[in-house]
Amino acid sequence: MHILFITLLIMFAPFMNAVEESEQINIRLATDNQSMPLYLSKFINENSGLGSEYLQKLEQILTFDLNHNGMTYTLSQTTENEKLVSRLSSGTVSAKEWKPVSIYYVVKVVARTDKKLSTTLLSVSGNAANSIDGITLTGDLNRDRRQVHQLADAIYKALFDENGIATTRILYSVKPRGETPKDKWVADIWESDYDGGNARPVIRDGSYNISPVYIPPKAGFSSGSFFYVSYKSAQPKIFFATLKEGVGRRMSYLRGNQLMPSISRQRNQIAFVCDVTGNPDLFLQNFSPDEGVKDKPRQIFAAHKATQGSPTFSPDGKRIAFVTNKDGSPRVYVMDVPALGTPLKDIKAQLVTKHSRESTAPTWSPDGTKLAYCALTSGVRQIWVYDFTTKEERQLTKGPGNKENPSWAPNSMCLVYNCSDTGACELFLTTINQGISTKISTNAGEKRFPNWEARAG
Repeated sequence: MHILFITLLIMFAPFMNAVEESEQINIRLATDNQSMPLYLSKFINENSGLGSEYLQKLEQILTFDLNHNGMTYTLSQTTENEKLVSRLSSGTVSAKEWKPVSIYYVVKVVARTDKKLSTTLLSVSGNAANSIDGITLTGDLNRDRRQVHQLADAIYKALFDENGIATTRILYSVKPRGETPKDKWVADIWESDYDGGNARPVIRDGSYNISPVYIPPKAGFSSGSFFYVSYKSAQPKIFFATLKEGVGRRMSYLRGNQLMPSISRQRNQIAFVCDVTGNPDLFLQNFSPDEGVKDKPRQIFAAHKATQGSPTFSPDGKRIAFVTNKDGSPRVYVMDVPALGTPLKDIKAQLVTKHSRESTAPTWSPDGTKLAYCALTSGVRQIWVYDFTTKEERQLTKGPGNKENPSWAPNSMCLVYNCSDTGACELFLTTINQGISTKISTNAGEKRFPNWEARAG
C-alpha cells in the first residue's frame, strides 16, 4: 500500500490495519553514550507502616525509572550484594567493596517511620556517597507513584547534574473500541505519567480529537495547556485547551482543514498544515500563551500539486522540518523559517531522509542534534533517526508491526511512539542506549499521536 503520508492518513484513514507488535522490541543505534550499571537494593522497611507488598510495588516503579532514563540500567539483586548494601550508609563509604562486581552506582532505599523514604546513593568510581531525603509516602499507590518518580529524578540529578524525565507526562489520543459507525469517529485526548501510570482523559466531548501537543511552559513551571485537532465541526480545526479545564477553544477561524499543529520552544510561533489555498501547505501563526494568536497566519511553503505535513521546530525556533511529496513520494525536508514577506518561490528546503522513499512524522530532539521520524522499511513503518552531526540516518526499531509518531523525551535520550494495529494500538517507550522498547499504555482503546511534555527552555 502506498502511503501518501500522515496527513492523508489522518483525514481519510486514521486507523489502519497493521501487524501485531509484542511488548518488547529490540532496537539498534550506534552511540558514544553507553548506559551505566546500577544496583538498586530491595526496599528496606523500618517501621514505615506500609506492607512489604506495597513497598515491592514502589520498588518496581523505581526500577522502571532507573531502567528508562537513558543513562542507567539496574542489575539483578543478589544475596552477596544485599549483604554489601546492609553495610552501606551515608556516613560509611564502601566503594572498594563494590568495584570487583563492576557496578557504577548503588542505591539503597529505606522506608522509615511516618512513611518517609531515606535514600543513600553511592558512586563507586567517585568513592563518595550522599543521601536523598524529603520523599514522603501517602499509602495511595497513584500518588506514591509520582513520589517515586520524584526520587528517580533526584537520583538522576545527583548522578548527572541534569533533570530527569520520570516526573514528565505524555499526551495522546485514545479511540474507544465501539461497534457502531458513530464510534469510528470518536477519539479522546488523554494524559498519563511518562510510564503510562495515572492515565486520565483531558478532552472527552464525543468528537474525534487527535494530535495533541503540549505548549512549552515558562521557566520553573510544568506544561499546563496544549493544542489538538478536533473534527467536532466536521472539518478538522486546531483547538487550544488547558489541562485543568479540559475545554477546547478554536485557535483561529481560518477557513479550510487545519492539521498537525507544532509550537516553537519559544512559545511564539505555531506551524500547521492548512488547505485554505486549495492544497495542503505549511502555514505559520504568531502566538502568545497569554494573548493567543497574533496577526494573520502566513503561508511559508507550497509546492505544485504536492501535499505538505508534520512540521516540527528546531529548539531555537529558526528552522522547521516537515514532510512533502513534491518530488514524488513523502520524505522529510528542513528549511529556515522564512522572514516575513519572503516570496514562496524563494523558499527552499533541503532533503534529509534519503534511505526510504516514504518518511513521515518528523520530530526534532530537544538538544537539536537529531530528527526522529517514521519510514517505510521492507514494507513496515519503523522509527528512524537522522543525526545532524554525522549526517547519517539510522534505523531504531525492527520487527513486525507498524510504528509511528515518535516524540522525544526532554533529555533527548528516549522516545515514545505508537504502534498502529487496529484493535491493538499501544504506546511504547524506547531508550536509545539500551536498545529495548517497552509498552507503557494500559488503558483500553487505540492509542495514537503521543506527545512528550516539554521542559522549560
